[in-house]
Amino acid sequence: MLPFIAGVAAGAVAVVAYNNNKEIRKSVNSGAKKAKQFAEEGFEKTKELTKDVKATVSEKVESIKSKKKEETTEEKGEIINDN
Repeated sequence: MLPFIAGVAAGAVAVVAYNNNKEIRKSVNSGAKKAKQFAEEGFEKTKELTKDVKATVSEKVESIKSKKKEETTEEKGEIINDN
C-alpha cells in the first residue's frame, strides 16, 4: 500500500511540475543568474584582498630586509672601529 501512495504522490508532483514548467524555468534561471553574480562579486573581492595581502607581505619583507641590512652595516662598523 505504501509504494502505491508514494507512486501517486510522485505522479502528482510530476504533473504539477509539468504544468508550472515555465515558472520553474524562470525561477531556476533567476537563481542561476543570482548565484553567478554572487560568485563573480566574491571572486572580485577575493582578488582585491589577495592584492592587499600581497602588498602587505611585500612591505613586511622589505622592512625585514632593510633591518637586517642595517644590523649588518652596524656590526661591520663596530668591527672596523675596534681595529
